[in-house]
Parts: sequence; structure tokens; C-alpha cells
Amino acid sequence: MAGQRPGYRVHDHLQWLGDAMPSTTILLVEDSATNRYFIEQFIQKLGYLCVSAKNGVEAVEYCRSQVPDLVLMDVIMPEMDGLQATTELRKLFGEHWVPIIFLTSLNELESVVSGLKAGGDDYLAKPVSFDLLTAKIHVFLRIAEMQNQINQDAIRLEKYYQENEFEQQLALELMERLIRLRTSRPDHVWQYLSPAAGFNGDLIIICQPPGGGEHIMLADCTGHGLTAAISALPAIDCFHEMTEAGCDLPAIVRGVNQKLHKLLPSGRFVAAALIAIDSAGRQARVWNGGVPCVLLFNARGEVEARCKSDHPPLGVLPAEAFDDGMQMLAWQPSQTLVVSSDGITEAKDGHGAMFGLPGVEAAVRRGWPDRIGETVLEAVKAHRQGGAASDDVSLLVIRHPGGGPSSR
Repeated sequence: MAGQRPGYRVHDHLQWLGDAMPSTTILLVEDSATNRYFIEQFIQKLGYLCVSAKNGVEAVEYCRSQVPDLVLMDVIMPEMDGLQATTELRKLFGEHWVPIIFLTSLNELESVVSGLKAGGDDYLAKPVSFDLLTAKIHVFLRIAEMQNQINQDAIRLEKYYQENEFEQQLALELMERLIRLRTSRPDHVWQYLSPAAGFNGDLIIICQPPGGGEHIMLADCTGHGLTAAISALPAIDCFHEMTEAGCDLPAIVRGVNQKLHKLLPSGRFVAAALIAIDSAGRQARVWNGGVPCVLLFNARGEVEARCKSDHPPLGVLPAEAFDDGMQMLAWQPSQTLVVSSDGITEAKDGHGAMFGLPGVEAAVRRGWPDRIGETVLEAVKAHRQGGAASDDVSLLVIRHPGGGPSSR
């Protein structure tokens, strides 16, 4: 609320309406004592506090410590005219908008354009029509109130945005640490994860069972961003803990599904491919629930086997309806398994055509055998034709454990 600056002399004839001080202050800047008197009296009758200044210097001095709700500004005044005063007031007010209405005689109308350019909002011709003055005051005070409310809302939104950014950054760091603690990075596995939003709803977890071999899970949670990432947390813990406990893959798949079915809200689920490689490296077992690309390539870079999605995603079915059936793959040192989420297969070009499994297979052949992962990513990027990824992207290239370092 604007008010009177201590020590600032206001004319003795100003009186309040009733016992309470008006909550709205109007600054009248007018060098004519007669005009000031009549306008002041009228403003008081409207129920507002009127503070007056004889020229722009007094007006600027007053506004250095107080912010009025509205300014009535004469144009031609001694020491500092209305145009100069308006320019200075706009600097003082900054982003806080205060309506400034010029009071000008008919022969000064040419100054109106200059006044509006200086920061004025409207003008009123002298002699002042009190009916018109009343209407303009009410209109501009209402606009100012709405503008100030918008400014306050913007401040609150900015504060909320900053707090939300901090909280999301903290959550992201915690989730990344959790995933790092729960997964290993074997040399024969190349992996890539990229979120469409700040959080990745896709995840890749690699764990070593007590008896040797590897358990690998590529999961794609519903949607993307923080809500998708949160959906992944139960799957991470359950997969890791059951692997460490020595459970076989069918039991792990059942355990993860049961946990997600209990915890996730309706409409939330996790598409996943879970892979178990035996300790001898002779066989891979695959459970695929909703992952579009699980391809085994032979030594020539040709597709040896396609592990189609034979099951609904994890979390959809209750335990009694769940199927833990696996697809068995012979695992040869010269072979490579490529797994990706739909962030790759459903990437679209400018005409809406998807990259698809043919795109993956062609890219693998071009990058065979040393640049498989990088070539697939380059091909997807080229297919999007400069467009941004619309979904989280995850990609796994798994060579035989005895086949040497992972291709890229």
C-alpha cells in the first residue's frame, strides 16, 4: 500500500473521509494551486488519499520513498515538466506498473504523443471533466490491481519453478546414485540412455548372480520424466535384490511384476526385456514384455533370432495370470544381442514414418562389427531430420562374454 512519506508537506486543506485512512494513494502533479485544490477535493470525495506536488522535482522526490497507486501529471510545469518527470518515475518504479494520466490543455495536445512515449498511459484534457476523471481513475486502478496481481503470481511461479528445479535435481542425483550402486559395467556390454525430459523413464540394470553369468534388464516405464523414473524404482530394487539372492530369471520376472502390480497406479506399467546369460556363456534366456527390439545377430551381421514381445509389460497382470515363459537362444562367441526401447524404433521422420526394426537392422549392418551402437544412434538422428527425440532412448549392444571388448 502506498502512503505519505514522513516529512513530506501536504496541503493543510486535505481531509480524510471518515476515521480510516484511504488505502489508495493518487499523486497529483500540478503547478496551478487552483487546479490542485479542486482536483484534490474531488479525489478525496471519491475516497482516495491525494498527495500533491507542484512540479516534477517534488513528484520524483516523493516517489523515491513512496509508490503511489496512480499519478495525475500536468505537462507544462516549472523546474521539471511532466515529460521529464514521467521518464524519471518510470525508472524509479521499475517493473512495478503505476498508471500515469496526463492532464493537458487543448493547445498542448501535441505534447500528448511525447508524453505517451515517455511512459504515460492516457491523457485528460483541461478543464477536467470530473465524470471522465472518475471513470479513468476507476479503470486504471482496476487495471493496475490486475497487473500487480499478475506480477505477484509471476513471482510466486518463479519461486515455485526454482524450488521445483532444485527438488528435481536432487531427486535426479539420488536416482542416478541408486542406479550406479545397483548395476555393473562389464566390458562386453555397450549401453546408451538419453531422456526426453530431465528424468529418464528408461533404465538398464546389469547384475551378476552368485553362481556367475549375468542378469540384464532394459526397462521402459510409462511416459517420461519424473513420474516415469519413479515407476522404475521398485523394478530396480527387486531385480537387484533377487539376483543377489540367487533367484533364477523366471522367479525374478515374477517378483518384479508382482511388486509393480501392487505399487503402480492404474495405467502405469513397465515394458521390459530381461536377459539371463549363463556362467558358461553358451545360452541366453529372454523374457520380453513390451520391448520392440530384441535381436540376435550372427557373425555376418545378419539377424539370427528375433525375440518378439510375447507378454504384456510388467505390472499389468496379477500374479495368477502372469506368464514367465522364456525364449532360449544359443549364445556363440561371434554373436551380438541388440536391445532397444521404442524411443529408437518409433522415432519419426518429417512425414511420420517410423525408424522401425528395419532401420535398426540396416544400421547394425552398416556399423558391424565395431560401431554398432554409434551407427544406430546416428541413423536414428538422421531419420528424425533434425527433430528432437519425443521419447526416452535406451540401447544395449551385448557381445558374448568371451568375445572381447564391447563394440560401440
